Amino acid sequence: MIAFNNRVKSSDDFLKSSVDIANYYGFLPISSVLNEYDKPKRSQKLKSVIQHFDYTGPEIESAEVMRSYIAHGFAKLEQPTLFYSNTSDKEQVNFSLKVIGSKKTIAEAILLKTTLAILDELGISNTCVYINGVGDRDSTARYTKELNNYFRKHIEDLPGSVRQAMKKDLFLAYNDLFLRKHELCKGAPNTMQFLNEASRIHLREILEYLDGMGVRYEIDTSLIGSGNCHTKTFFEIREEPSEDRKEYTVFASGGRFDELSRRAFRQEIPAAGVTLTCERRGRVNKKYEAKKTKKPRVCFIQLGFDAKLKSLSVIETLRKSKVPVYQTLGYERLTDQLLLAQEMQIPYAVIMGQKEALDGAVVVRDLDTRSQKTVLIGDLPAYLRTI
Repeated sequence: MIAFNNRVKSSDDFLKSSVDIANYYGFLPISSVLNEYDKPKRSQKLKSVIQHFDYTGPEIESAEVMRSYIAHGFAKLEQPTLFYSNTSDKEQVNFSLKVIGSKKTIAEAILLKTTLAILDELGISNTCVYINGVGDRDSTARYTKELNNYFRKHIEDLPGSVRQAMKKDLFLAYNDLFLRKHELCKGAPNTMQFLNEASRIHLREILEYLDGMGVRYEIDTSLIGSGNCHTKTFFEIREEPSEDRKEYTVFASGGRFDELSRRAFRQEIPAAGVTLTCERRGRVNKKYEAKKTKKPRVCFIQLGFDAKLKSLSVIETLRKSKVPVYQTLGYERLTDQLLLAQEMQIPYAVIMGQKEALDGAVVVRDLDTRSQKTVLIGDLPAYLRTI
């Protein structure tokens, strides 16, 4: 949980900074897209879904978002949608980011980069991403079978609460055992042993993003999330323990929750999300609006995986240089990205393809005249201010 410091003096400070950065990275307030979500009414069906799958905390919010997303007909969209939202109780405030409609690893990369930028803005830089590959449906099925066999073999040694959790979700049972620091955790199977090739590639690509952004990370096989919700990846962003403090602080957690839509609503909708948690102090509004900034005159367009790897670092450089930009990282095809820029009446495009990614440069194109110029990334903020 994020504690108060010189930059975070209240819950209001936390949310305002979070909203501004989320907005820069292309996230929209959830109520502006799902216009009923600011006052959701849980249907009897949703209540039964939450109870049946034993969803708690962020999982309940994800289920509510997914229900509303499907109800609005967004499941048919070809391009992903990026949302942010906040919830609170007497003790803490949660700020959530979600990317719905993308099965690509760029979804997790955007979530991680945006979250780390928020933490950095709040004066929290001593962070490390702990991540685990939990696999797709096939991988999870093999892991679950092995974990169940392991638990059955040691059933007499399991605490009563773990035995009860086994009836609903083996992942929850394992999490209970892990929080107790039980000896049986040492010999339990881990998800990495059961990943198929597709799941390994998915995890490897996310690690490549983290390498490209210069982010510290470690594989932690104890992170498995919920079996009724999470797939492929699960992660936490933590503050490293110091010499005088052995316990670590978790600032944010999240991952991919493709299973939620399939199990709860019988639709295959890829999705990923992350939730930051802060102490509560002072008032908390339901809605926060980003600072009013100039309309972006530039749309950042990328082509290919190598370009995507470098894109997030370039966008962060522009953010810190206070250059407004609209990004299309969730899009794959050049024509779709150019069409979006045209619809938004953005006059310039910053384009990065494989060649530019290797050269550490971008192409700045005037979308009216089609004239263009190659600009080194280090010179880009200054150059964009001149056009």
